[in-house]
Amino acid sequence: MNHNKGKYIISYKTYMLQPQRDGFQFDTKVIERDNTFIVPSKPLAIVSRSCEFYGSSYQILQNSSKLFLGNVHKVPILIAHAHSVGTPVIFLPTLSPHSEQNVWISYQAISNIVADDLGCTVHLENGVKVKLNVSATTLYRQYTFAGLLERDFFKKQKDLNRSAHLFPEYNPFTFLPSQNRH
Repeated sequence: MNHNKGKYIISYKTYMLQPQRDGFQFDTKVIERDNTFIVPSKPLAIVSRSCEFYGSSYQILQNSSKLFLGNVHKVPILIAHAHSVGTPVIFLPTLSPHSEQNVWISYQAISNIVADDLGCTVHLENGVKVKLNVSATTLYRQYTFAGLLERDFFKKQKDLNRSAHLFPEYNPFTFLPSQNRH
């Protein structure tokens, strides 16, 4: 990943995208499993670029989430998945995705959410704790929606695997014309 030119792509090791403002410049503090750094892009731009990198668009993935969850505000999105690993990459917004203060958090990276006087603290799997200006109730709601998306993903994968025996394995070489024909 090229962190210097703002071309960062979300991966399984991405835990959080936190907006940072320096005057008129908006950057993103990226928290990964083993690293933290600044990317000169807004969080939503990183999410959108990542959706496109993995073969879709932010709008399509947002609409897919809304189809499943209903027309709820600030839906989590399933950005990518790997068939070999089997785990989807799901990110949830803390506020409206277009808000300058919105933080994107990996569903799989959350180990705990603790309420406090001014919002909540999110405990990440790597031991990092991040204080957010969002109520714990709101974050629990987002976390629950993300869990429902993950459950739906696994259900669809199971259904797909169950029907795999209906289709013979495709071998492109069996469809080549024979060289012995006249």
